[in-house]
Amino acid sequence: MTKRSHPELDGQNPQTLYSFELKRPGQTLRERLTWSAIGLSVGLGVAAGFVFLNPQERTWSWLPERATLAASDDPFRQGSEQAMKAAELTQSAEFSEEWAEVVILWQQAIAHMRSVPNASANGALAKEKVAEYERNLQYAQSNVGTRTRRAPNLKTYWTLGSDRDLVMAIQGAPSQTMQYQSACQQTLRYGNSIVELHNGYVKQYDNPDGNLQVLAEGDVVVAVSAPQGRWTLGSSETDVVQLQGTPTRQEQYTSDQFRTLYYGKSSVLFENGQVIGYLNSDQNLKVSTLPPAPLPGQTAPEFWTMGSSRTEVLRAEGQTPVAISRNDNSCEEVFHFDDGEVTFRQGLVTGYRDRGNALKVR
Repeated sequence: MTKRSHPELDGQNPQTLYSFELKRPGQTLRERLTWSAIGLSVGLGVAAGFVFLNPQERTWSWLPERATLAASDDPFRQGSEQAMKAAELTQSAEFSEEWAEVVILWQQAIAHMRSVPNASANGALAKEKVAEYERNLQYAQSNVGTRTRRAPNLKTYWTLGSDRDLVMAIQGAPSQTMQYQSACQQTLRYGNSIVELHNGYVKQYDNPDGNLQVLAEGDVVVAVSAPQGRWTLGSSETDVVQLQGTPTRQEQYTSDQFRTLYYGKSSVLFENGQVIGYLNSDQNLKVSTLPPAPLPGQTAPEFWTMGSSRTEVLRAEGQTPVAISRNDNSCEEVFHFDDGEVTFRQGLVTGYRDRGNALKVR
């Protein structure tokens, strides 16, 4: 069957309406996006909160300080309030999810304290508080990975490397979505905070509003689940080896970024120590990519269509793909099922091949 495409995500007939600078690359974008309108006409994309941008208009520059909060806000007071909440929750925190909330509060407190101007009356004290809060943050982070989870299938935060589905499930619909023309990049805005995706996975973010439920450090979490005795996308190499045993062979690429472990004819691909794909030729991989069961009152979709998310496809198909391949250079990810394959771009279906009409597509 001819491979079908999704014109919106393929970048056909885009409108470049805005240009901006992302001020600092890396884990966080230390400055807010600076917007400048370059056109007087606003098309349908803006009305829908979806804007195409030209990646050639986007440049990086280094600035010494992160943007300050609104003038009407007092970052020292806000940081102190978040720190008080974190300290109070620390007294009763028991489960991993509660410690994750403590981590987020300390992150927010640190961000506010770093926004206090050096010349202000509280400038010197704010620097002391940053050092103090960072020690508290490290302690809270150590508990996230060691404490028992109250609800293993319920995700309450996201991380670098999380997928678009999980970010939107936790954060809700963004106030604006920016799709770059002819690039494998998308930005979600939540107020002044931003989440930057590459091929549908979080690569960096900036959280000046303190409204992102993100953990700066920790294992990658994604929308799919790994029941006991199984691993999934985002799992660490250590977790895979503990479940699969010693691989029959392995390949390390020259960049040290990618690594493949082989178990017979089956293989698992890692990027920076996290699973990004696999091939289960021998049906010996203990992998599961099924999303958690729908919440009470929700029903799993019976079908998926062009533009559906990864989670929607997996819920409708009700099975773990025999292989998942991801190529960020071509901005594609492919789920291979027994009788067909589904291609995603930026985490949304852009095409498929349905051999024998086995896929639940409409």
